[in-house]
Amino acid sequence: MISDNSQSAERYPSDLSDDEWEILRLILEEIEPYTTGRPRTSDLREIMNAIFYLNKTGCTWRHLPKDFPSYHLVNYYYNKWTDNCTFEKINTALRRRLRKKKDRMPDPTGVIIDSQSVKGSPESSIDSGFDGGKLIKGRKRHIIVDTMGYLLVVLVHAANIFDGKAARQVITNLFLLLHTVKIIWADGAYSGDELFDWVLSKFNCTLEVVNKKKGVKGFHVLPRRWVVERTFAWLGRSRRLSKDYERKPTSSEAQVYLASGRLLLRHICNNQITYEPNF
Repeated sequence: MISDNSQSAERYPSDLSDDEWEILRLILEEIEPYTTGRPRTSDLREIMNAIFYLNKTGCTWRHLPKDFPSYHLVNYYYNKWTDNCTFEKINTALRRRLRKKKDRMPDPTGVIIDSQSVKGSPESSIDSGFDGGKLIKGRKRHIIVDTMGYLLVVLVHAANIFDGKAARQVITNLFLLLHTVKIIWADGAYSGDELFDWVLSKFNCTLEVVNKKKGVKGFHVLPRRWVVERTFAWLGRSRRLSKDYERKPTSSEAQVYLASGRLLLRHICNNQITYEPNF
């Protein structure tokens, strides 16, 4: 039985509201029903609050505030849910719910793919590399989003792996999740007949490269591509993502799904945080 203790007021901005927790509680019960064994004594709402706090503030496990459960317990659930893809499943359930709320089909037909190179840390030395184009040593976050900017899948890999090569695994993961996509928009890093033909023959899907306009100097907004760039900006508000602090790439992916899931919950419950510029 998942604890349903309500909180009269959230201690931290990252804490779940009652409405948000009710949505998340039902998803967790569906993903991981607890039907046998002794009654659970851990408060899963507090476990999730602690995980969201770490994701948002970027603190280490040992520096979680003492009013959360023991960081050993929180880390146990985090590792468990990372390994069994619970965070990815939560993100999928929330994304489908929000799309339906906005009168969209639960699964999209058009998506956008892109990658982001991020600096590594001593902890992330495994599966790390040097991106010669961005001059960054670390890892890449390879994501696919729908046309509203909501995250579908993420793959974290060494930064020295070329986008066109890594795209095959990311796109394969996408079609393991859903089969409705008919077009994928991308930038010039995904050019080439080989990748285009592979996507078309294997998934009956079109890969369309959105190139910069010829003769136009300086910055200009490109159709579709700006959507995924905005998603990276959304995710970047979670300080745990400012660098790659995770030992395992799967943990890096979990942190991205957490940042996305927290954003989706706020949108579903109309509980977005307004950020005021400080001038």
